[in-house]
Amino acid sequence: MPTGSTQDVSHRAGDLSRTGRDFVVEDAGLRRLRYHVLRLTPAGLTRPEVDDLTEYAALAFANAGITAKADTIRRRADASRLAVAIVDVVERTGPPDARGQVMLGAVLGAHAGLGPDQPDDRSTEAVLGAIGGAVAAATTGLVTEMIDQVGITDYLAVET
Repeated sequence: MPTGSTQDVSHRAGDLSRTGRDFVVEDAGLRRLRYHVLRLTPAGLTRPEVDDLTEYAALAFANAGITAKADTIRRRADASRLAVAIVDVVERTGPPDARGQVMLGAVLGAHAGLGPDQPDDRSTEAVLGAIGGAVAAATTGLVTEMIDQVGITDYLAVET
C-alpha cells in the first residue's frame, strides 16, 4: 500500500473501526455467522465463497480437518483475495483448537474494510482487518493470562 494511501487510512481508522463494529453488531442480531460473511461481499467475496467460508468455519469450530475445504477455496478460478487470506490466516495462526476463534476474528476483523467512502476495491483494507482480527483472536487469551499473573499495574508499567 503506498504511503499516501496508508496515511489516508490512518486518518480514517476510527471511522473504519466504528463502521466495522456497527456492521458486526447489526449482523450479530441475526445469530448466524453466514450474515457476517455475507456482509463481506463488497470487499470481494463471491456468493459461492460465502457458502464455502461458512462451511469452513463449521469445520474450524469442530476441530475437524480444514485443509480440503481451504484448498477448494484457494483453487477457485475466481478466488477473492479476502477468501484466500481468511483461510490462510486460520491455518497459520494459533493452534488447531483455536481455529474457530481465529476464523471468527478474521471474519469480524475484515469488517474494517467496509467503512464509508471506501474505494471500489475494499479488499486490501478487509484483508488487513482479517489479519489483525486473527492475531487478536489468537493472542488475547495469552495476554490476558499474563496480565492476570503479573497484575495490570505491572503490565502497564513503563520500564526504566
